[in-house]
Amino acid sequence: MFLLSTVFATRDAILDEPATDAEQPRLINLVEVVYAASDPEFAVVDGVADRPVSLIIDGNRSLGITAGTPGEDHCGDLEQVGRCAVVADLLGEGVVWFALVPGAGPTRVELPAIDTLDEGTATLVNGWQVPHAPVLDRRCPDDDFGSYRDLRAELGDDFLSVFDTVERRLVAVECRVRVDYL
Repeated sequence: MFLLSTVFATRDAILDEPATDAEQPRLINLVEVVYAASDPEFAVVDGVADRPVSLIIDGNRSLGITAGTPGEDHCGDLEQVGRCAVVADLLGEGVVWFALVPGAGPTRVELPAIDTLDEGTATLVNGWQVPHAPVLDRRCPDDDFGSYRDLRAELGDDFLSVFDTVERRLVAVECRVRVDYL
């Protein structure tokens, strides 16, 4: 069984000064649906993991998070199979930072709106950076936008981004709906 090992790290140990997530882009290396957690009592308290936990992400892989790892919990329901997804910034195989977000299907994770697109990387409005498909499917039934620039001008942040865990990148945007964890 392949196990992603963890590294204990805090933002203060990495940076000279603490920074807010809005001040610093966060490169996201892993987006996966969570099927189970080794400890159902696991929680994020004051922005850090309160205890170690292994998140089962498929039949052969788990992601280990060490107590004290910086993170966010926007899901709160690790006991329900596939209810949450994990978004993580990794250093090698170690978790530097993570967020638990609501899962939206077996291979779909809904993320915040895209702020900018640059050479295969999308920076989301919350600073997360993820890969994106060369062409994003625009799921906007009542709108016809000629370009992403037109979409942003009309909608601002009033859309969400769809990450496909099989393709391992953003594949679509859905108009006039937002993630509820921002």
